[in-house]
Amino acid sequence: MSMVQQAIEVSAPLHTVYEQLAAFENYPRFMSGVRAVTPIGADQTHWIMEVDGKQREFDARITERTLDERVSWSTMEGPVLAETLTLRPLGELKTQVVAQLEADIAFLMPSDRHGQASLTRRLKEDLTTFKGLVESGVLGGRPKPFSMARPSPKRPLPGASTKSLTPNASPAAVAARIRNRNPHPGAGWGTSAGEQSNASRVSLPRHNLGTNVDITTAPGIRSEHDLDDVLPPGRRIAKSGPISGGAAGSAPMGGRTARKDTWGDGMINEEDRGSA
Repeated sequence: MSMVQQAIEVSAPLHTVYEQLAAFENYPRFMSGVRAVTPIGADQTHWIMEVDGKQREFDARITERTLDERVSWSTMEGPVLAETLTLRPLGELKTQVVAQLEADIAFLMPSDRHGQASLTRRLKEDLTTFKGLVESGVLGGRPKPFSMARPSPKRPLPGASTKSLTPNASPAAVAARIRNRNPHPGAGWGTSAGEQSNASRVSLPRHNLGTNVDITTAPGIRSEHDLDDVLPPGRRIAKSGPISGGAAGSAPMGGRTARKDTWGDGMINEEDRGSA
């Protein structure tokens, strides 16, 4: 005859832990060798165990069930197998379980030569399994703790776009896609009348900015016109040369001036400000 004792802390309220230990039909889920426990009366249960590869059956009596404090049971006849489980609250959300197991090792582990040590290890493993089942919510119906794991790259978050960008897209391809879109004057540049006016100047002559722009090295670009639709409104690439007809002065953008500018309307545009 051997008796061993083990204790463990379970991160669950006292009553939750008690309920799971008092429900003997849960024992096959965490107690080694137990295949089924069936209530057959107010204080009796029928057990089916696998012992050394063979099935054994016996009846056990519930000797104590003190609410939120202790559960005890023992075989009614035959080889001795008895257990007492004592609960102690550790605050509102933790409970200590102390288990005392008394067993006829010759019956429970007939081929095990290490007897007491094996019985101690077995009881500790049973308590660890019980702790995991309660804390994960499998026993007791407690919600599983929230996981902060990052979402898998193969499974985007709900509502996230699943479109992928085209790799190595050339400027010409980008310009072609933009041409096919519906025009949206002033988008991203404000909605004032002056800004929409500047954004919609498509057919007017382009400024000569006096800047040499090398477009021959960009793949898919054959002339300055290929970049017209990707530049901000009011900006165009033109051949190099001095600026002529600029509307110098301090008039606000979108205002009028008596001098003629390259656009031919006397309106002060972004390129005209500060030019000679």
